[in-house]
Amino acid sequence: MPRTRLAPHRRAHLFLGVSACLLALAPLALHASGTQVGFKDAFATARGNAFVATADNPSAIYYNPAGLTQIQGQEISATAYFVQLDADYRSSLTGQTSSLKTETQLLPQLYYAFAPAGAKWAVGLGVYAPFGLSTDWNNGDKPLSDPLFEFATKNEETYTTINPVFAWQISDSFSIGGGITFNHLKVDLRRGVIFSGVGPFGIYRFNGSGSDLGYNLGLRWQPAPEHAFGLSYQARTNFGVSGSSELPPVLASESARADFAFPEVVIAGYSFRPTPQWNIEADIDWTNWTCLKTVVISKASGPVALPFNWKSSCFYELGVTRYLSDGWQVSAGYTLSENSVPDATWNPAVPDATRHFLCAGVGYSHGPVRFTLTLQRALSNTRHVNSGQRTLAGSSPDGTYSTSINTASLSIDWRF
Repeated sequence: MPRTRLAPHRRAHLFLGVSACLLALAPLALHASGTQVGFKDAFATARGNAFVATADNPSAIYYNPAGLTQIQGQEISATAYFVQLDADYRSSLTGQTSSLKTETQLLPQLYYAFAPAGAKWAVGLGVYAPFGLSTDWNNGDKPLSDPLFEFATKNEETYTTINPVFAWQISDSFSIGGGITFNHLKVDLRRGVIFSGVGPFGIYRFNGSGSDLGYNLGLRWQPAPEHAFGLSYQARTNFGVSGSSELPPVLASESARADFAFPEVVIAGYSFRPTPQWNIEADIDWTNWTCLKTVVISKASGPVALPFNWKSSCFYELGVTRYLSDGWQVSAGYTLSENSVPDATWNPAVPDATRHFLCAGVGYSHGPVRFTLTLQRALSNTRHVNSGQRTLAGSSPDGTYSTSINTASLSIDWRF
């Protein structure tokens, strides 16, 4: 029986639909630098995310769209990124403890690239999540005995981006690229409220969604086979999030609205290839979180202010790949991720810290298929928070926070 082949436009529609559905269902785990999720591909992750100057697979759509001109023909890349975040807290006032609910979360990411044979241009389509948050302090069963109940219970932020891009090779050594980003944000923010010292209590919840357009740009310059430079820019986005606010049994559900800003990101890097078997790269990834000030939830019963006032931060990334015989390759990398959340506006819903990511991965290519498997471990020093915050019931988020992150990512690329 002959195989049925989908027309190109139907393949694109199927790719886009499956991608959007997977990302819409996936909760996201924060890494560091606020809620930024910077790791988008198993090969790039294995190199400590130092990839903006290399950018030679379809995930270049995110890292540096100018790199798509290195691809020949059509290529699809799918990544499954498994993340586990652990955090433990001890109050500096009472000695009470609390822990995040430990869950392994899946973040899928999909990319498609097409460069006609002999052409100087390429196009691509990516669906990914540049930001995200999913934390649950597991305090719903015993809210009055949990020191963080009034600051954070279960919180989720799902940010989905659909990104068509175009790349053009201006000369043999220089390419540019860019595209439009269609962005959708869903937030589900919760915290406890204690009405007296012994109860009763309630859960305040704001739940809503919104959309915004953005863009990304990139350039890549390779003046010699040994040297390549990359630069990319992702524009700031601003969401008007509409939804509902409630605090049962005191306040019934009512319409509510808030404005959320997400930062621009600039990535710059240099790749050195002393021989075709080695690729060493160093990058700096800057995220301008100063755009996130105080978010006000507007509603008929009165506004609720959520102070953030975060600060800009960087990923410092270093990676190396050794290309072996018979289609094998091994990579290792290191990423230093700076903290973005100051003590003054600390909220345990985002237990940010300066983190050290250690990464290693192995890849294998056979015919049109390439597999890459990467393991990653993030460590941080215990963070001592002294914000001076106090609730009417006397609660405080001040104390020590110990966090760690373990991830595994698998990418499958298919060239045709």
